[in-house]
Amino acid sequence: MLSGENIYLEFDKIILKNVNIKLHSGEFIGLVGRSGAGKSSLLKILAGHLQVSSGSVLFNGIELPSVNTLLIPGYKRIELVNQDFKLDPYHSVEENIRESILTWPNEKRERRINKMLRLFELNKIANQKAHLISGGEQQRVAIARAVAKKPDFLLLDEPFGHLDTGLRNKLKNYLSNLREEENTGILMVSHEEQDVLGLSDKVCILKNGTLSKKHLPEELYYNLSNLNQAELFGAVNSIIVNGEKIRFRPDEYKINHKGDIKVKFIRSIFAGGFYDNIFLTENNERIVLLSNEKIEQVEYINVHRKSFN
Repeated sequence: MLSGENIYLEFDKIILKNVNIKLHSGEFIGLVGRSGAGKSSLLKILAGHLQVSSGSVLFNGIELPSVNTLLIPGYKRIELVNQDFKLDPYHSVEENIRESILTWPNEKRERRINKMLRLFELNKIANQKAHLISGGEQQRVAIARAVAKKPDFLLLDEPFGHLDTGLRNKLKNYLSNLREEENTGILMVSHEEQDVLGLSDKVCILKNGTLSKKHLPEELYYNLSNLNQAELFGAVNSIIVNGEKIRFRPDEYKINHKGDIKVKFIRSIFAGGFYDNIFLTENNERIVLLSNEKIEQVEYINVHRKSFN
């Protein structure tokens, strides 16, 4: 188990305060929060790349050394892939991966390199220098380098940011298999709410330097009591019905020929496999209704009533 206990981080202001987090082997935790909330800093602390102001990082209950005492930054068996990539720009893709496991026996090392090149679709650029490949390709090489070491814990900072849809889906599938096959614990920061909700066993929210408890993705998505928090995971409809403030997700509605809420169709936006249907209520409130087809003929809807007065 990898854990951070009573983590404080302060520069000219407090970044993290009394943060406690536990990541078990084979567990996948999503970490979300607004820009500047301290998510990347927390990953760097857990990986041994950033010195805490106070607090400790433990591996299987044993406190890890202070970052300031490390000759080479980073804790063994914990790999961080951040947005800097940290590649050797003048070495090839294959050499970058090889350097991460240089001490392995030759035959085992070459098998692992070939597996990484294949899994991350890097075979065609294996001999190209890192500084000559695209940002998305550099990102895949950085993740391949980290995964090649078979770490106990993998910390990912926006791992899908430079990838197209096809590669994004393949990487998501590989990460799911990685934690199942190699029992790797994964902590991932992402602004893509669907990636976080779809991959994570639990999700934590970092706000104002404080970390929430672990939430089930479904519970977090449909809990709309905190609007700022709810909007981290997609659209929230907010309307007033008979003096009550009602919030609901775009899928939390039913079409009814004489329902509670009269709506006027504005437009449909195709979003790949489904439509975002835009309506206005009688109070001129804009709402989004999710469906697998256009629903421009709808005049009334009912929603699961959640009052937030």
